[in-house]
Amino acid sequence: MKSLLVFLLISVSVFGQKNINNYKYIVVPRQMEVFDEADKYQTSGLTKFLFNKNDFTAFLNEDDLPKDLALNKCLALRAELEDGSGMFSTKLNLVLKDCYNEVIFRADEGKSKIKEYKRAYQEALRKSFSSIKRLNYKYEPLKKSTVIKRDLNVTLKKDKNIEIVKDNVDNTKTELTSDIFAVKTSNGYQLKGKDERIVFELLSTSSPDVFIIKDKNGVLLKKNQGNWSAQYYKGGIIQTKVIKLKF
Repeated sequence: MKSLLVFLLISVSVFGQKNINNYKYIVVPRQMEVFDEADKYQTSGLTKFLFNKNDFTAFLNEDDLPKDLALNKCLALRAELEDGSGMFSTKLNLVLKDCYNEVIFRADEGKSKIKEYKRAYQEALRKSFSSIKRLNYKYEPLKKSTVIKRDLNVTLKKDKNIEIVKDNVDNTKTELTSDIFAVKTSNGYQLKGKDERIVFELLSTSSPDVFIIKDKNGVLLKKNQGNWSAQYYKGGIIQTKVIKLKF
């Protein structure tokens, strides 16, 4: 046996947990997904008003956005409503999601027993917002990660019976997909086939040439001449689909 002295450089990245203060803007959809029309019961306008009144900087998604937000959507949280209303009461939860569609904050449920819909939804929304108000929001840009480096002396023993075998297994699978079209959504696109079946749900990023593939831990990357490359894991194998697509 032969002793081998190896110097390892270990880097440890320490990140603070993201919270609502790390986001500069709030974007409110003009049409909430829970409703069948834009600004129903004036909930979108009221949501924007409540955020701006409490020291946030909020916009409707159809407003003219600041240049930095237009270039980097991850500076903002997207406000959404969850409607749990029943026959005898109106119930709303205000939810804030980041650019990766991850929930950063879910407000307490707001409840109203007013019978008139507009007043009931607005009262429930105001009550749900009260838990956001208690956070005393103040914008604090997320600090860069702290990197700690140190050298460790590690003695490894090399056994002559151990053989290094080169892995020749190809863990990628590529296929060409056509007849796909894109349908715009509030936070990206749906890619559909001729039969209207949803192939992928895409989430927008700060780059127009990169999309996140929802629920597949993958990405869609622009290549050339209208070609896009969808890359994601399935059964431990990297799947690559080259898609002819126009947005």
